[in-house]
Amino acid sequence: MSTNDRYAASLFHNYLFLARRDSRPATANNNANANTASASIPAISIVEPPTLLSSELSTVSQSASDPQIRETTLSETSTMPKSAADSQAPPPVQPSSIAKSAWDPPILPPAETSTVPKLTSGPQVPPSSQSYATPKSAWGPRVSSPSEPAVVSKPIPGPQAQPPSQSSAVPKSAWGPRVPPSADTSTVPKLTSDPQMLPSSQPSALSKPVWGPPSRNSHPTERSSSAFPMMNEENRSSSVNKATALSKEPRSQSVLSARRRRFLCSAVPDSAVLSPIRRPDDGGSSGEKISVYTNHFPVHIDNVTVNQYDIEIFTFGRDGKLCVARKDERWETMQCIANKMTNFPIVWYDEGKTLYTRALLTDFTEPIQIKLKRGDETKTFQLNILNLVRQEKISNIFDFIQKKTILRPRETVRIIETLFKQRARNDLVCVRNQFYNRNQILDDLKDGRGMAKGFYQALFLTRCGPTLNINLTFTCFYMPLNFVHFACKYLRKDITNGFTEYEAKAFAKIVRDLLIETEHTGRIIRYKLRRFGLPADQLLFTCGEVDENLADTSSVPKISVAEYFEQKYQRKLLYPHLPCIDATAGINKRANWLPMEVVKVVEWQRSLKPLDATQRALVSGKAIIKPFERYNHIMNIMRTRDFETDIYLKELNIRVDNREMLEIRARILKPPSIHYGTRPGQNEAIEHVNVGKWRIRNWFYTAPDIHNWGLIYFGCQPNQRIHDILNTFSRQLPELLKLKGFMIKSKLTITMKPDRQQDIEKALTDASKNRWQLAIVVLNTRSDQVYDYVKQLGNQQLGLRTQCIDMEALTKNIDNLKMYVDNLSQKINSKLGGINSVVNTKLTLSHSSKEDLFMFFGADVTHSTCSTDRPSIAAVVASRDPTNSLYAARLCEQYPKKGRCSMEIIKELDQMVADLIRVFARTCGGRLPNKIVFYRDGVDEGQYQKVLDNEVNKIKTACRIVYGDRPLPKLTFIVVKKRHNTRFFLYDGKQTINVQAGTVIDQDITHPSQFDFYLCSQAAIMGTSRPTLYHVLHDDNCFSSDDVQQLTYWLCHTDMRCTKSVSIPSPVHYAHLAAYGSRALKFDDDRESDNFDDNNDEEPASYSIDDIKTKLMILDSKVVDDMWFI
Repeated sequence: MSTNDRYAASLFHNYLFLARRDSRPATANNNANANTASASIPAISIVEPPTLLSSELSTVSQSASDPQIRETTLSETSTMPKSAADSQAPPPVQPSSIAKSAWDPPILPPAETSTVPKLTSGPQVPPSSQSYATPKSAWGPRVSSPSEPAVVSKPIPGPQAQPPSQSSAVPKSAWGPRVPPSADTSTVPKLTSDPQMLPSSQPSALSKPVWGPPSRNSHPTERSSSAFPMMNEENRSSSVNKATALSKEPRSQSVLSARRRRFLCSAVPDSAVLSPIRRPDDGGSSGEKISVYTNHFPVHIDNVTVNQYDIEIFTFGRDGKLCVARKDERWETMQCIANKMTNFPIVWYDEGKTLYTRALLTDFTEPIQIKLKRGDETKTFQLNILNLVRQEKISNIFDFIQKKTILRPRETVRIIETLFKQRARNDLVCVRNQFYNRNQILDDLKDGRGMAKGFYQALFLTRCGPTLNINLTFTCFYMPLNFVHFACKYLRKDITNGFTEYEAKAFAKIVRDLLIETEHTGRIIRYKLRRFGLPADQLLFTCGEVDENLADTSSVPKISVAEYFEQKYQRKLLYPHLPCIDATAGINKRANWLPMEVVKVVEWQRSLKPLDATQRALVSGKAIIKPFERYNHIMNIMRTRDFETDIYLKELNIRVDNREMLEIRARILKPPSIHYGTRPGQNEAIEHVNVGKWRIRNWFYTAPDIHNWGLIYFGCQPNQRIHDILNTFSRQLPELLKLKGFMIKSKLTITMKPDRQQDIEKALTDASKNRWQLAIVVLNTRSDQVYDYVKQLGNQQLGLRTQCIDMEALTKNIDNLKMYVDNLSQKINSKLGGINSVVNTKLTLSHSSKEDLFMFFGADVTHSTCSTDRPSIAAVVASRDPTNSLYAARLCEQYPKKGRCSMEIIKELDQMVADLIRVFARTCGGRLPNKIVFYRDGVDEGQYQKVLDNEVNKIKTACRIVYGDRPLPKLTFIVVKKRHNTRFFLYDGKQTINVQAGTVIDQDITHPSQFDFYLCSQAAIMGTSRPTLYHVLHDDNCFSSDDVQQLTYWLCHTDMRCTKSVSIPSPVHYAHLAAYGSRALKFDDDRESDNFDDNNDEEPASYSIDDIKTKLMILDSKVVDDMWFI
């Protein structure tokens, strides 16, 4: 039979299938008489669930590293320190007994409580609209074809065996000790039952700060899996019969859990105005050619056709009605049917509403029922095969690899990745493309969370063919504890001794939508936590049915939740004084009150809350993995997976070469020469890079004269030790700065003040009036809000440059100040407009003239969460001098409308770019750049098209505005991606080691046709080095591969904060620093209230990019163009 004949036959079978399906009554119509309907449905009745396929996951160790010198795969957002000197907090200083004065610690008032009316609601009542006033808190922490490789062939190895602070209403702090929150877990009770143009010349009128705790919770955003449109979209059926109204959820690769966040639609419309450029050559040729190994494994796939079906899986409730089954129940039901029905073909399931198979399911037109034992009861589940959605050809993959099509076959990749998950899913916990051994013991993080180790797995379509990428991964999960125990550990206090309404309200915001399950019922019932209510002994409700005809229900007897549990379950509550949990199940929105002690946290729920300093240290100690260890762990995972015996992979005849990692071609680029300022009598001052770093043995390239400056101490009352340290520092600092080329023309004065708001404001205001060029601010406090207020006053109100120093760090380095000041002086010089060093980046280009004037941009968008609750912060920095050493920054907050997320693009990019180009022109005597290189971070592959269409056009619009009739600059737009799982290893003949700094890969595992490359620019001291992936989306400059790669590598040597090559170009790093530093500042508050109407019920199609509202960050004119973010 020819291909056309087979295709016609398949269509005919599909027609028969649809005809038979549509001839039967809709399932929804049968819901009212479920028992009658089930009599005509073929059923499989079993008591125990089947023995599922298993695969073992060997124990793997963990890896992590510093952003510049070490690599981490921990799926957790880490917090960047504000500055090198501010990264540590001092311990509290215990003062001696002194007379009571303004220096005394404040007297704390009793915790504020609100009067809460008693709810006359029982375990199931309508939700209350009661709201509570939240008191403001005091200071507190925020929450080419190569020659022979110069390496030895690698043998194939054998088998290898701070806590969230409790905010309370206290007055502004004065002198006195800071008592840190206790981390003692002994408090846990033992449970007996389980620019518009951005203003650059006018200071903003900024009101005094409000001392409320700023939001510091940060969560990774959800992003799509492909940068390109899906193929064969016209084959998708748009009509699917629904068995019930409850099944109206979108078909997806997997059913995404909404445990921790709300998933939103994008406010940026899909478009395809521009296309990513193709690779201009066969790859670069400069540098030393070598061979390296990568954690990719070749995959061989037969060219077959896969059928995709839409399905629904329901369960019968106690009332006999159908409802959508839970995710784990749907998976188990599908496995049972596939294993028990002899005529059922091999299928693979995405855990949502999609089923894949090579066979046509024409014999299964009726619903299939099956019984499974769930706890102490047996439940009936029903599978409805709705319709054939598409027939996907695996040949789409090879067409893409062979450059016959530019559309990435997203659906085909999804089919194969789902196939790879099937056997692993039976024994392992699957979180998207990550897998964890469900029997492992989590590493306790001491706050109700634990760290799990696992592996990442994904299919890549590369120049050398399909590959399977395997890497180690680590993620934090909530531990399955009784809720009272969990709350005590999470809050680090014994809540059984007191849990205020304010604490409960704040805690509810953190754990909202957390999955909990009952412990007091014979069967496990799962709920989502919504809020906390009154204590169990105070919360009253009416037990039983109430006559709706009664005019007065006040006489109906009520019972408390505590009494109800004692009567019905013969369980006397241990903690009836603790608030009840308002839990929801399914679509039921009525309040369902449960005591804390009768529920527990459902296991394997990811926690997205950032780690504190202690937890980061614990995780880093376990997760830093040397390259040879990581290599061995990955190879062990490949052997454990045993792909040769996987029946699902055999269905498509998929073969994975797991004998050895893929060996690929690489090159080592030449580092730049670093130019410094010359001392008297010197001809030149050039430092050479050695293993990714160099020393400063000369003056800075340029350094300013300091005429007026001072040192201010904020913190507890200084004792003699503090006096001695400050005097020593103030005496040595000027002398050490002179060694770097500074001209110090005044004495460094010392001022000591408490860290109260009025004292901080007065001290910095006096410094501004005295025209200080720089204020050295020593902070002896644990409160981040002191730092925030110093930066708000200095950068936004007074125009005073500040350099904050942590007292604890200063104390540790007081006996070796030279090295400490070497690092500190680089930041001071950059903030004062000096240039530390210069790299001549023009030498990297094959075609460049002396008239070329380059301008480099870096941009990033940081997100707190993918929702409207907290804004995203867009940061754009740009060089502003001919040496491309000095940079200026512009920032704005971005708020989408309700139900939309605006994480992909920078809306005000045109205004921000135009303003920065004008700053460049002012610094360069009116000259405008003729070449712009724009590095864009924070973009995942699925967002490339949106960013390309929107942001490239915005940049060109900004240029047209500024340049007018003059020739426009040529633009190169490059996406920078650090969060990926590709790693590289070098075998030196003895062991597996990290690749050298400057290693570039643009062959074999890169995109088949587009312009991308991996570059490892840093030298990793600890752990396994993580390369950065660069993708050139737009290039008017017509750069070759060598041009872009060498330019990017040299820009990694221009960071003003250090004397080593960093992992990303300095413009991108500066954008990160600016976005992070802006969290301490305040944004312009001129947005209209109607722009943020949460009651807008428009359809998603009516939204546009204009619905994203922004707030600009306004800085004082004296510092707006400085490197205040360093």
